[in-house]
Amino acid sequence: MSKLLYRIDPSGKHAIRLLLEERGALRRRILYLSTLKELASEADRAILQQLITAKRRAYPGTSLETLSFQQIDLDPTLALDLLEPLAKTGRLFFESTQIEGVSQGKIHWEGESFGDACKLEGFLWTSSKVSMDAVRWTFSTLSTLVSLVEKTFILSPYSGSLRWIEKTRAGVFALEGTSKRRFLEEEFPISWKKKEEVPLVVYPELHLHDACGCFADLWMDYPGVGRVAFDDLSPLVGTRKRLVDEEKQWERDLIEAGYLRKKVGRSSYYCPGVAAAETLSLLFDVGWKIFDLKQKPAVRFSDWDCELGEEGDEIVLRASSATIKALQALKEKKTWVDLGDSSAWIDRKEACKLFGELIEEEWCVEEGELRLPKRRLAACIGLSADVKARWQKDLKEAVERLGCPEKLEMAPPDASFVGKLLPYQQKGLDWLAFNHHFGFGGLLADEMGLGKTVQFLAFFSRLRTNLPILIVAPTSLLYHWRSEFRRFLPEKSVLIYSGSDRVLQPAPFILTSYAILRQDIELFSKLEFEVAVLDESNAIKNRETRTAVAALKLNARSRFCLSGTPIENRISELASQFAFLMPDLLGYKDSAEAMQRKSRPFLLRRRKTDVQIDLPEMIEAIAWVELADEQARIYEEFQKSALKRIKPKVVEDGAGAHRMEILEAILRLRQICSDPRLVGRDATSAKLELLMEDLSDLLGQGSKALVYSQFTSMLDIIESACSGYKVLRIDGSTPVEKRGAAVEEFQNSDEPTVFLLSLKAGGVGLNLTAADYVLLFDPWWNEAVERQAVGRAHRIGR
Repeated sequence: MSKLLYRIDPSGKHAIRLLLEERGALRRRILYLSTLKELASEADRAILQQLITAKRRAYPGTSLETLSFQQIDLDPTLALDLLEPLAKTGRLFFESTQIEGVSQGKIHWEGESFGDACKLEGFLWTSSKVSMDAVRWTFSTLSTLVSLVEKTFILSPYSGSLRWIEKTRAGVFALEGTSKRRFLEEEFPISWKKKEEVPLVVYPELHLHDACGCFADLWMDYPGVGRVAFDDLSPLVGTRKRLVDEEKQWERDLIEAGYLRKKVGRSSYYCPGVAAAETLSLLFDVGWKIFDLKQKPAVRFSDWDCELGEEGDEIVLRASSATIKALQALKEKKTWVDLGDSSAWIDRKEACKLFGELIEEEWCVEEGELRLPKRRLAACIGLSADVKARWQKDLKEAVERLGCPEKLEMAPPDASFVGKLLPYQQKGLDWLAFNHHFGFGGLLADEMGLGKTVQFLAFFSRLRTNLPILIVAPTSLLYHWRSEFRRFLPEKSVLIYSGSDRVLQPAPFILTSYAILRQDIELFSKLEFEVAVLDESNAIKNRETRTAVAALKLNARSRFCLSGTPIENRISELASQFAFLMPDLLGYKDSAEAMQRKSRPFLLRRRKTDVQIDLPEMIEAIAWVELADEQARIYEEFQKSALKRIKPKVVEDGAGAHRMEILEAILRLRQICSDPRLVGRDATSAKLELLMEDLSDLLGQGSKALVYSQFTSMLDIIESACSGYKVLRIDGSTPVEKRGAAVEEFQNSDEPTVFLLSLKAGGVGLNLTAADYVLLFDPWWNEAVERQAVGRAHRIGR
C-alpha cells in the first residue's frame, strides 16, 4: 500500500505546483529520491518517473539524490498528462478536497445585447451545463483551461485571456464600448439570446422631499428600458419614444389625488399638510411606486401582526422588530420606519384605530416585547378588533368587556343577600365582580340616591375569602353602613372599629372612619384585606393630606371607591383617588382628556335620568330675601369698613398678597346675610324669619324637613328658634353612636320633625328619605355639595 499523498498548491502562478507528503508520518521528513522510491507503490511508478523528469529539467547538472521532492513545479503540458493518473491513485487532494477524477469540457458563453452594451455569462459544458461561478479554481495553460468543480478537474480547450474567465467566475458581467470590442476579438463566438421587442409601458413614481409627503417630484418608469423625470424634455427614454399621453394621464391622476403642480424649492408638486396623509394612503392603495426623502423605495406598513398575553402583573405584547419600530415611531410622532434597504410609511389614522391608546402609554421595551402594567389593559382595547392580533383567551375576554357593563357576564348576589336589585344595580354588581376577578380597582360614581351601598353589599355576598374586607367611611356613615348590613346581609358579622377604647378583633367585615385610619395606619398597613373600600372617596381628593397618604398604605387584593361627586373642584381630585385604586394609572400632570380616557373603563357612573327608577318629581325653588333695615345697615357698614381697610393694601401689594383677608371679609358679609348675630351684632334676620314662616307651614301640614347650613353657629340659632317643634341635629361634634340613632328616629317617627344638619357632616352618605322638603339656608359655592345634600332625600325609597 502506497504511503504517498499528492496535493495541488493553488498558489502557483506559472506552473501547477505539486506537493508530496508521507501519509501517516508522526514526524515529517525530507523526501529525497531514495525515500520516495521506498514509499512509492506500483501505481506510483509512472508518476514518479515523470516527476524525476520534471525535477531534472528544473535543476540540470545537479545530482537528483541530493534534491528534495517535497515540492515540484510542473510544466503545464506535463501537468496535464499527470492529472488523470494522479486522480486515479485516490490520493490526490486540492487543499482538503480529495480529487475523484478528470474530465473533458468546453467553454461556452451566453450573452444578451441591449443598445451598445451587453451582459455575458460563462459556462463549462461537460456531461451537463455548469455556471463558471461554481468553479473553485482555474489554471490556464497555453491551450487548456484547468477548472476545479466540486471534486473533479475539467480540462477545456482555451487560448484566450484569463481575465475574461475571472470576470465570468464572479457571475454575470456587463461589457460596453472598447471592452465589448476586445472580448469579441479575443474570445470564441457567443450564443446571443434572442431579444423580442416588448410593448412599451410606463408607470409613475413619486419621489418625496419631506417626511410628511407635502413636497414631491414625478418620475416615469419604463420597465426594462429606463426611468425619466416627467419634466424632462427629452422625447426618448433609452432608444425608444416616450409615451407622452400615458405620462400626462398619470400626472392628472396625481393631481386628482390631491397634489398641486407647484414649484417649491427642488420639488415640482405640493400637497397641503392636512391632506398629505390621506393622499399618500390613496396612492399606496392604487399601487403607485413611492420613494421616501432618502430615495429609498417605500411601502405601506401593514405588518401589525402581534401576540398579547399576560405574565404576572404585566401585559406582554410580542411582535416583529419592524412592528416594534413602527410603534416607537408612532409614539415619537413619526410616520416612517427604516427597514434597511427600504422604508415603510405608517398610516397614522389606521394605526391609531388599533394602537391609539397604547401609543400614549409609557411602555418598557425588552427584546422584541412591549410590557405594560396589567392595570393599563384598557390601552389594548383597539387591538381586540384586529383579526391579526393573537390573544391569550382570558386576556381578550377581559379587554372586550372592560368598561362595558352591558357586555359583562351576569354575577347574581349570593343567597345570603336579602333584597332585590334593580336592573342597573345588577349591572353595577356585574362590573364590580368583573373588576375584582381580574385584579382591577374601580370607582362606582353613581349619582346620589341610586343605591351604591346596596350594590357593594350584593358584591360582598359573592366573595369567598378568608381575608377581611375593610370599609372606610366618614364618621357619620359608620352606623348607616351597619344598619344596611343588618338589612341586606343580616348573617354577616360586622366590626365597627371606632371610639377611644377600640380593639381590632378578627371579623369578616371591618368598618372604620378616615380619622381612625389616619391614627392607626401602622396597624392597618400590616394587615392584608381581600377588598378595601373607600366610601365618599372625595375624602382623599388631595393627595398631600394625611388621609390620602394613609389610604395608599393599605394592602388589599382589589380596591374600590364610592362617591357621587368624584370631582368637586378640579380634575386632579380624580387622579388622587385613582392613586389609591390603581397606582400610576393616572398622572397628576395628565390632561383632562387623558385622565378621562385612561379612567373610563374603571369608572362607572349612572345618573337618575339614565336609569328607570320611580322617584317623585323634585321641585326646586330659590327664595330671594331682602335684608331687614337694621341688617342692611350693618351689611353696608361692614362692607365700607372692609373696603377702607383692604383696598389700599391691594393697590400697593396686589390682591394675591391679601387673598385670605379678602376671603374673610366676604365670609363675614355672607354671615351677616344669614344672621347678624353670627358676627356679634344683635339684629333681626330677614332670612331666619322667612325660614320660620316656611317651617311653620310645612310642619303644620305634618311634613318633615331637612335644614342645612354650613355654619354650626347658625344651626344653634335655628335650633333655638324651633323650640316649639321636634328637632333632631347632626353636625361635626355629634358623637358617632348618636348619629345613627338620630337618622333612625327621623326615618321611623311619624311626628313632623325638623332635622338640622351641617353640610359637611350631614351632606354625604345618609338615607333621609322620610323628608318631604330640603331647605339650604345659606347657599354653598360648590353646587356639587348642595346636590349631595339634596340627594339625602331624593333617592330610592322616596
